[in-house]
Amino acid sequence: MGTTTKRVGAAFASTLATTMLLVACTSGGAGGDDSEPSTPVASGPTATATPTPVADSPVTELGVDCAGLLSAETAGAFDASWTPRDYYDRDSVRPSDYAIAQEGGLSCTWNDGGSSDGKNNPTGGGGYSGLLVQVLPHAGDTWPRFVEIYGDDPDGRCFGDETYRGCTFDQLVGDSWVSIIATEFAPSVEATSEQRFAPVVAEVTEVVSSADVVDDPWPLGGPARPWSCVAAAALEREALGAGDDLFVLTPGGGWSVYAAAWSRAVATSCSILDDTTPYSSESVLAGGAWALDQRIEFGLLDPDTAVSVPGLADGDRAYRSCSATECVTDLVLGDDWARLTVEHATVPDTEAASERLVEGYVARAAAAV
Repeated sequence: MGTTTKRVGAAFASTLATTMLLVACTSGGAGGDDSEPSTPVASGPTATATPTPVADSPVTELGVDCAGLLSAETAGAFDASWTPRDYYDRDSVRPSDYAIAQEGGLSCTWNDGGSSDGKNNPTGGGGYSGLLVQVLPHAGDTWPRFVEIYGDDPDGRCFGDETYRGCTFDQLVGDSWVSIIATEFAPSVEATSEQRFAPVVAEVTEVVSSADVVDDPWPLGGPARPWSCVAAAALEREALGAGDDLFVLTPGGGWSVYAAAWSRAVATSCSILDDTTPYSSESVLAGGAWALDQRIEFGLLDPDTAVSVPGLADGDRAYRSCSATECVTDLVLGDDWARLTVEHATVPDTEAASERLVEGYVARAAAAV
């Protein structure tokens, strides 16, 4: 899964200021000291080694932040509406979106400020134009699966017409997986899409190829949590007042840098559906409580939304925010971050259903320990 036996698990955003490094360009990895202990000197007292404390959050193993990965000038030359923005500053963020960060990589975006998901797709029915660059270090073991499914296209590709334009690039650079997605950029009569995309690819791959990549894994991840995305959906049927046709759908079938990071970081994500109708969803990042704490620290989650949940262990926390469309509950369970979302369109009494679902979820997690 990575390059060393230290790496845990099953197998960000552009920089707005230097102090935003771990949100805008967060990564994954904080580990102990691998050096051999020195032999005690017989004539003197034996020194007691002091354990290396676990960092508050993972570190960027690439040794570069988003501003260093791609200049704002290069991104703006592709599309003048694109400016550096925080990849995680959006309502649709899920714990699994932080998997690349937790695994030492970068998720960086330059866009027009429209609403998007974690994969550079527009959301909310509005327009969106943007560039997403993601880099996952120590990906040599996971890259061949992508080539097997999609083939190897070292120059990337562009597609579309006057109604839609896009470009993609995926390549292993050294031992780091580089993924670049450009979505719905402005048309140009002066250059083709490929000609405009090429400088972005060249700059990013040059930076990654010369990066001094370290292996400093985050120690609080995997294994997979047995209480996450349980296939039977018995809890959801009872809590949401749904029928026997409710089932749990987990994503699968393709492969991407996003999916590779999910696998390594032991992130889970699933939807609870009746046929194709969504009732709720769940996302968990094992060892990902740091990411929720960062969202609070940088004002992306209001700490005043904290709620009490029966059975919640000392030190664990819950936050709930409800809107006209959904109720979202964020949970810190030990070192893990779980997010449960209930849809108002199919569950009218959304807040009460969320309370039942979360209480049952906490009990299920406690029983699995």
